Amino acid sequence: MKILHITAYITGGAGIAVKRLHEALLAQNIDSKILCMYAIDENISREVYVLNKSMSLADKLLGRFHMDKKSKLMANLEGKYEAFTFPFSTYKLHEHPLVLEADIIHLHWISDFVDLDSFLSAVKKPIVWTAHDLNPILGGFHYEQDVTRNPSFFKLEEKLKQEKHQYILKSNIQFIGSSTLTVNKIREYLPSVKCIKIPCILDTVNFKPVDKKIARKALNLDDTSILLGTGADSLENYRKGYWLLMQAILDLTDTEKQQIKVISFGDVKKKQHHDPEIPEVIQFEPLYNKRLHSLVYSSMDFFIVPSLEETFGLTGTEALLCNTPLIAADTGGMSDYTTEGVNGTLFKPGSAAELTIKIKEVIHRQKDEVSARDCRTAILKWYTEQDPVNRHIELYKELIQQA
Repeated sequence: MKILHITAYITGGAGIAVKRLHEALLAQNIDSKILCMYAIDENISREVYVLNKSMSLADKLLGRFHMDKKSKLMANLEGKYEAFTFPFSTYKLHEHPLVLEADIIHLHWISDFVDLDSFLSAVKKPIVWTAHDLNPILGGFHYEQDVTRNPSFFKLEEKLKQEKHQYILKSNIQFIGSSTLTVNKIREYLPSVKCIKIPCILDTVNFKPVDKKIARKALNLDDTSILLGTGADSLENYRKGYWLLMQAILDLTDTEKQQIKVISFGDVKKKQHHDPEIPEVIQFEPLYNKRLHSLVYSSMDFFIVPSLEETFGLTGTEALLCNTPLIAADTGGMSDYTTEGVNGTLFKPGSAAELTIKIKEVIHRQKDEVSARDCRTAILKWYTEQDPVNRHIELYKELIQQA
């Protein structure tokens, strides 16, 4: 059984999820390979193949002078959004040797990499598509909140969405959603398409708890304050809600603010203006060393996931594996793996007022009560019940038998 994962990148949340699945399959002696558009050397591991295709001179010139197809479609459109991508590309992946030899094609984050029309028309073997965001069912946007925030894109968004839906409906794609919310969204947009829920693969080995006092001492952090943490690839990403957390903290009383400190990790390109009304924020750069990452998670009293929209939410699971409870927006996988009063608490996405209430509850709660929670055991129990690795393997076998 030969599985080929196709993804544009192997970094970011989706890329990490792809690599974890790939490595888990290899550990089960499954013939798994990854074909990606771009990767830096340090991220290339066993059976990861990069399609290093340089643009033709003609394509470069068209792009430079905004005369290429994408530029023409985007002409005069302005807005604020995380990503807007297209379902077409110049790559002819259906002719690639790895595609030709595979028994199962597993698509992941494929925007601007897979030419959806030609690929789905040419490839007749079983295809699985994991929705790491909502772009597979939307047009060019990747999350619904960007559709709402950018009405000037409506015609183009609808055009691309209808085209993609036509391509998908003519194929026999099996969708995977990593959370109940994602599965429901796929069924809402494409009710006739097959879709099942399989959560993302977790790194249960490298993310593990460190004694809180030891972690704080190692990081030179205050051991008397309530330490609230948050983090994302980019803290400037509107959808990730760092701004919402800051807004929620502003609504605390002065006495409450004095009892907390905020620790965050993630990329910040613009210099942040620190509001004197907000308690000290201890900022870490993006964390790539998992030992350090575990130390940071373990040092926190609570990890806050203030995202407006998610399909899964890997950082939440990593915090839980390090025995740190969550204050999480009720979206994506957090709704599935967060159990109220056991390993965390949920609040309405986008509601700074509700988040403020949750933070107040934490501040006025006995710290011993929080420290006594065994969040790692709870998430491992949930993960064992979900059994995502074997469920992927079972799905692959089933699709091959049906082919």
